Amino acid sequence: MITIEVLVSLLILFMVVATSVTTIKHLNLIHTQQVRYEDVYRAIINIKDYIDADICQKKRSMSGTLNDFEYKAECHQEVEKRKYVKAFELGEPQGNIGDVMAVLFKVVITLKKDNFKKEYSYQKLTTKSVF
Repeated sequence: MITIEVLVSLLILFMVVATSVTTIKHLNLIHTQQVRYEDVYRAIINIKDYIDADICQKKRSMSGTLNDFEYKAECHQEVEKRKYVKAFELGEPQGNIGDVMAVLFKVVITLKKDNFKKEYSYQKLTTKSVF
C-alpha cells in the first residue's frame, strides 16, 4: 500500500515538473517576442534615418522595402507659424510676422512583414527663412 508521504511527494514532484515546463515555455515565448521586437525597432530606426532627409522637404509620401520590411511613410503638415515679433514702441507691428517660418509635420510609418502590421508616428519640425 502507498503511504500518504509517498502520495504527497508524488504530488509535489508533479507540481515541480509542471511548473518547470510552463516556465520554460513562457521563457521561449518571451524570447521570441523579444527577437521580433528588436527586429521591428531596428527596422523603424533604419527607415526613419533613411527617409528623414526627404520625407517632408521633397516628398510627402515614400514607400519601399528595407530589412525585409515593407514600409509606407506619409507626411502631414500639422502647424505652420511665423516667428513672433514683439512691438517695443506704440504703433509698431507685432504678432506672427517674423522672417522665420516654423512648420510642424507628423510622419506616420506603416510597417508590414508577413502577417505583422504596425503603425508608428513621430513629429518633425522644420524651419525656413521667409525673406
